Formats: sequence, C-alpha cells, structure tokens
Amino acid sequence: MLKYCGNLPLAVVVLGGILRTKTTLSEWDEVHENIKSYLDKGEKIGKEGEVPKVLAYSYYNLPWQLKPCFLYLGKFREDSDIGVESLYQMWIGEGMIFENDRREQETMMEVAERYLEDLAHRCMVEIKVHEEGKHAVTRLESCRLHDLMRDLCLVKAKEENLYKLVDRTTSRDSPLAFEAQYGLVLHLLPEDISEYNFPPKEQTKHLRSFMCHSLAVPYSNPGVRIMSQVKNLKMLRVLTILSFHMASQRCYLKSPLGYVGKLIHLRCLRLRGLSINLPYSLGNLKYLETLDLSGSYHCRIPNVLWKLGRLRYLYLSDWWWNSQPKLRLSKQLEILESFSNEFCNPEEVCKLSNLRAFKATVYKNFEDLEHVINHISNLDCIRISSLTINSCDFGRTNSNNSNDSNGSLDVLSRVLFSRNIHKLLIVNSFCKKLPDYQSRMSPDPAGLTELRLQCTKIEEDSIGTLEELPNLRLLELGTYSFLGQAMICHSGGFPELKHLRLDDLGNLKQWVVEVGAMPNLSSLCIEGCRELEMIPDGLRCLTTLKEVTLVQMPEEFNNRIRRMNGQQGEDYDKISHVPSVKIHRFVGGITGYQVETVCPSNPV
Repeated sequence: MLKYCGNLPLAVVVLGGILRTKTTLSEWDEVHENIKSYLDKGEKIGKEGEVPKVLAYSYYNLPWQLKPCFLYLGKFREDSDIGVESLYQMWIGEGMIFENDRREQETMMEVAERYLEDLAHRCMVEIKVHEEGKHAVTRLESCRLHDLMRDLCLVKAKEENLYKLVDRTTSRDSPLAFEAQYGLVLHLLPEDISEYNFPPKEQTKHLRSFMCHSLAVPYSNPGVRIMSQVKNLKMLRVLTILSFHMASQRCYLKSPLGYVGKLIHLRCLRLRGLSINLPYSLGNLKYLETLDLSGSYHCRIPNVLWKLGRLRYLYLSDWWWNSQPKLRLSKQLEILESFSNEFCNPEEVCKLSNLRAFKATVYKNFEDLEHVINHISNLDCIRISSLTINSCDFGRTNSNNSNDSNGSLDVLSRVLFSRNIHKLLIVNSFCKKLPDYQSRMSPDPAGLTELRLQCTKIEEDSIGTLEELPNLRLLELGTYSFLGQAMICHSGGFPELKHLRLDDLGNLKQWVVEVGAMPNLSSLCIEGCRELEMIPDGLRCLTTLKEVTLVQMPEEFNNRIRRMNGQQGEDYDKISHVPSVKIHRFVGGITGYQVETVCPSNPV
C-alpha cells in the first residue's frame, strides 16, 4: 500500500494510523481495496490539487462523530498550537460532543478529549501532553495540524458548507466574500477592518459560530460596526471575539455588547479585549455553558451568573471592576478561574461541589481564606488549583491585641500542606515563621508543586519547612521573602525540585547545599542577591543541573565562576559540568542587559 502514498511521509504516517485501527487481516484487505477504489476516481482533490487522495481517504474513514471535530481544527491559524481546553468547550458548544457518548463518571470535557485522542491515534492530529507531574484539568495541553491536513480541513469544510475562513494575516489573497452557511472565521489585519463588509442578514441567519481575531484598533468605528452586526446572528451557539477594544475606559455605556442577551442559543461566549461591559440580559442565556473573559482588562459583570443554570466553565478576568454587589455563582461550575474575594462572595465557592479547576486570589481577609481553603481541600474531583494570597498577615494580633499567630499559623499550614492546592503565590503577607510539615493535620501528602513567595519576611529558622514538601517542583523566593543570612538545603530535601529562583534576598550571605539535596534540580537562577558570597559547593553533586543563570550579581561573585585568560575562578569547578551558564549584567541605555556565556570545560 506504500505505493499509494506518493513518496509523502505524512501519507505513510496517516495510512499507518488507519491500519492501526484495524485488528484483522481481512480488515487490512478491505482498507487496501477501498483505497485502490478511491484512488481510481482521481489522484488529488482541492484547489491546485494540494491534498493527496490518501489523506482525504483518512477523513472518509473516520467515524461520523469525529468528522466535524476534525474539520473544526481548520478554523485556527496555520502552524498554530491549539489550546485543547478552549477547543473542547467550542466543540461542546457546537453540539459536536454527544451526551450519550459519556461513560460512567465521565464529563463532557473528557468525552471531547477522547475524541481528540482518537484523531491523534489515527495520526491526523499532532498532540502535546502536559509535562509529567503537572496538574491540569485535561491530560493534553495542545494540538496542531500538519499543513496538508489543514488544507484537507478547509477543502472539506468548503465542500460541506460548514464555515468560511478569511485569513488576511497570512495571505492578502484571502477573499472577503462570504459563502459558508454555518460558521464564519475572521483573522483580520487592522487595515482590513474598515474594508470588511459583514455579510447581509439573509446570508448569516443560519450561522452557528462566529470567530473574529484582531479588532485591535482602539475605539475603531469599523470594529464596533462589525461587532454590532453580531446581534443579527440569532442562531449563534459559539461566539469568540479576541483582541479588540470595546470603548473608552471611561465610557462603558457605549459598549456594543447590549445585544448579547438576545443570542439565546449561545453555548460558548469568549471575549478578550479592553473595557468589556456585559449587560444584565446576560442572565437570559439559559443554555450558556462557557463564559471566558480571561486576558481582558476593565470588565464589568452584572450579578446574574447565578441564573445561568448550565454554566460549567467560567473564566473571569484578572483585571476587572464591579461597582455592583458581589457576584453569586452558578452551582454547576466545573472550572472557575480568576475568582477574587473582592468581587465574589467566598461563601459561593462552598456551593461548588463539581469543581475540577480553580484559580483564586484572596485579598486581606482571613475568614474568606478559610472559607476557600476548607472547601477546596475537601474536594475529591479537583484536578488543578492555583491560589494567590495577598496582604494577609500570618503574624497578626487579634481584636484584643493578643498574639494570634497560632491561629493564623494553622491557616497557613492548611494552605501549604493541602492535598488540593497545587500552585501558590503568597505576596505582601508577613509570615515570619512557617509551620512544621510533620505537624500537618491531614495524612495525605501536600499537593503543592509550585510556590512563589514575595515580601513574606520568613526568618532563618523556618525555611527548612519548604524542603519537606514532597511534590514541590518550582520554588521562587522573591524580594524580602527570606530575611535570614544563611540558608541550608539539607540532604534529602527538595526531592522533586526542578526549578529554583532566588531573587533579591538582600540579607543572604551563605548558602549551603548538602550532598543529596535537590537531586532533580534542572535550572537555577540567582538575581540581585548582592550579599551572597559564593555559589554553594554542593552544586558539584547536582548532575541533573542543566542551566545556571546569574542576573545583576556583583562582579566579584561573577569572577569566581569565570574562566579568563586561561585562569579559572575559585568556583568555576562547581559549575563546570553544567551545559549552560550565563551571566546577565545591566549596562543601561538601549542595550539594557548584556548576556555573557560561561563556557564549561566539560560540557555535557
């Protein structure tokens, strides 16, 4: 059958993907006969014959439920990595993922992932899996199409009248005319916005999806004109508009989003831009499953989310503003990102029993923090959680001015040692002392994999707690996070740590790494620790270390690891086994930082 592949490696791979789904010799014979018959009809399809027939056969060989999912991938830009989380939600919104396909305890997102893995198993899609040990709501991170497979998507989508793609970012020859019946995708350059005429109402009345990128001309009348036409798309199920400015920051009322509440069939709404003012009629969208405002600035959201009984996936903005009452939430949420106790009631989190992904910021309020941590720690379905704690004083006094450090230390213990907190940033929160890992209340190991500390003012005698965290892979000690003059990494400490960053630890003078500490460390960055005398002797033993970066360190420190004029610095042998050692020095002016590479004598 190789002769049918026309010396095209991709065709060989795809043919192998077809055959791997067949388990008997008779099925292989059937594939052979089908391909032979198929090729007899002609060798290629599509404009200028760019899609070999053997690739087209792989599409015809797909189960019926996978065909629209595969064609949908052609909507995304050529050679782009497609984030699977949003892809699954768009598939679900379009009605491409079927409820009766769910297996026991399986969510719709998991069904969608099974579809994508099936496409990858057939070698029609390339997939990227999350790195080992990384917590995520999906097993896969992204996917992408080979250019020829994307051509196949576009050819078949056009044949079946599924969607029209207008991509002026890669070709000025992409026509602006509209032909498709069910979907419209616009990738426009700024100069195209004024030229583009939205199709007339009679041509768009059946549109089920509209995706538009790059309405990024500030306060552009043509951009607003395109936006305002969306109100006529009454059958719309998926609306994605990325990178645009809705109005002046001081003029929310001019936002053309008032029509959104009339799009009653919407399942998926994704908006990314500046000054987004959602109307109260948002509460009319009874079928809405996904609301994604991530990456947007200056958002206002009415307190109607609790009315959206089917809302499963909610991505709020990290930069939003509400003068209205704090938001209530839909109880069916499975994903909640950018929750903030400033704008949402923490008690609402306690009602969410189906949460699989959670990202939150808790500002100042200990009671709110306790509400959040108590609920999240007890969830069995959680896959990934990220928590930012800002301006909570863990060395506080109570209302009677007596020391309340024991109570606050207990809260900190539950945060650090929770099985369900995976990423943690503590900033502007005075800790002074860290709790002992062995004193944790839960028998489960701490789930923390990433920890970033800034302005926590931890004292010297408690930093050792961190090295006992069994799953910690990334640690960043930022400005004023640690006040001690000496830091010791004990043998057996930090068993899974891969990335370590020490940034602006102004008091740190001595750092000791014992043999057996940090056995998996891959990258080390030391920045602005101007009192540090030398890098630790123990780095010699870190055979896994691949990268050392020094930023804004004193020249005396840098000279110790340099090799100049044939002479090695005092500490050169400590890092001579590391493949990449770089020194970043700020030189000012246009140049900014100057990067110097220290060449090891025995690079790996």
